[in-house]
Amino acid sequence: MNWERHKADWPNTAASYFVSSGKHKWHIQKKGSGLSLLLLHGTGASTHSWDGLFQKLSLSYEAIAIDLPGHGFTNLGTKHRSSLTHMAADIRALCHDQAIKPDVVIGHSAGAAIALELSKSISLTGVIGINAALSKFGGIASWAFPFIAKFITLNPLVPNFLAELGRNPLRVEKLMRETGSHLTETQLSRYRALFQDRDHVEGALLMMSQWNLERLLLNLSPLKTPTLLLAGTTDQTVPSSVSRTISDQMANASFVELSELGHLAHEEQPNLIFQKIKAFIDAELVQT
Repeated sequence: MNWERHKADWPNTAASYFVSSGKHKWHIQKKGSGLSLLLLHGTGASTHSWDGLFQKLSLSYEAIAIDLPGHGFTNLGTKHRSSLTHMAADIRALCHDQAIKPDVVIGHSAGAAIALELSKSISLTGVIGINAALSKFGGIASWAFPFIAKFITLNPLVPNFLAELGRNPLRVEKLMRETGSHLTETQLSRYRALFQDRDHVEGALLMMSQWNLERLLLNLSPLKTPTLLLAGTTDQTVPSSVSRTISDQMANASFVELSELGHLAHEEQPNLIFQKIKAFIDAELVQT
């Protein structure tokens, strides 16, 4: 996305800066002081999705939000590092290069998987997943969806075509409504901007086509980092039962259900999510 074109309408731009690390040029937002919280959005989103929560967290902690490779304003340096494994490795390298030392990683949807992957190699006080995308597709979709995503990613015309579809505001509104969340017009406008951008669309497709979740799911029990999984009861993208099941498989995880909230719970109710995060962090700090 073009920074100059969108920065006037994008949230928290006063906290934004850009750095090069590894293959990518990263967009980072950092604000506040204290315990360091790293925020990782999900597939197809950007730092904008943390807007209200970022502002709230930065009053009590150091909040750091990044655009994932190929998403938002982070420019891909290569099209071959959009898997879970590579994204986690590149974020770890970014943290090393920029002397970012997160105490807690908070991930939404696919960002929660990256957070757990990071916990394997970074010592953390905790991991928090919001509507964590921690399940594989079932049946024919388990092989067909990644294959289709990979196929359309290889066709240079597809991202252009999908970006053109993103120019239809009703189509975008329907897509977001299907997450089970209710967004404001301002929030919807930011997704419209993302879905109209060819590079952002391609970045999301690359992430879907290269996603390799299986190894993480097969090795959940050895993960010892205290983990909180929050899940909305009206999430139509990732059922709340996924987080409940995953929490049972982990040695040090807890599950909290969020009544009447959808996949974008942190956008719908940032104050409530802040309270859940703070309570978890305070409890973990007491134990340590």
